Amino acid sequence: MSCAYNRMSYQDVAARYNAINRIPSAAANRLGAAVAAIVGVGSRIVDLGGGAGRISVPVAAQTDLIAVDLEHEMLKAAKSLAAETEVALQFSVANVLQLPFADGVFDAALITNVLHQVERWRDALGEAARVLKPGGGVLIVGRDILDEDSCAGRLRRQSRAITGELAPEMHPTDAAGPALFRQLADMGGRPGPPVTACVWTEALSPRQILRRMAHRAHNETWSLNDEQLSGLMERVRPWAEAHFDDLDAAEEVRWEFGLYPIHGLA
Repeated sequence: MSCAYNRMSYQDVAARYNAINRIPSAAANRLGAAVAAIVGVGSRIVDLGGGAGRISVPVAAQTDLIAVDLEHEMLKAAKSLAAETEVALQFSVANVLQLPFADGVFDAALITNVLHQVERWRDALGEAARVLKPGGGVLIVGRDILDEDSCAGRLRRQSRAITGELAPEMHPTDAAGPALFRQLADMGGRPGPPVTACVWTEALSPRQILRRMAHRAHNETWSLNDEQLSGLMERVRPWAEAHFDDLDAAEEVRWEFGLYPIHGLA
């Protein structure tokens, strides 16, 4: 069944998406090197749902990568980031359900932060498998991993629970969970060892996070309408006041970016 989450547009957030989801440059460089270590420097890669380029650009610095996305504004942000960092990045405005490429032409396909928004995400995996080279092509699933015990992790968990009660239609697809890897196994995929591509930290206080949420400068709130955002903030602020001793106390919040290579799909 289709829901509002599957239909939301990134148009309004595109220009600030990379700032909201910032990966420090040193960590981004390590991410690109980690992908290149899996597939080989100079390998031909397609990034499905490349978006604003926070992953595409550092990977393209060490591989021959083409970023695919439906959102013109997100690709415009990716072009800007690529120009900033002097990286050659190719683009294709296309649907991940109908890729404009021949069979078996890519050494790897990269999928990060997109299938949770694609209703027919299993079909998208089929398209990814179709364009991989037989025998050697690898699908790489990339995921941001937040320390769940940090103030940011606890506020994210609570905000998602509240949003789920206020707006059930904003739930992502089940590709956000273990169903994705079960499907890959059903398709004959063989998982390789997971890789922690990079680690970074950001000093944050609960109050800073709440402020970002209120101003839609946070992943949990930029897609909410005014009524949904108001309802969330009315409940998450008191929760934070009750569960944190000092809303202004900053801590080093730890992030990782994980890579999960899957072989044998082509």
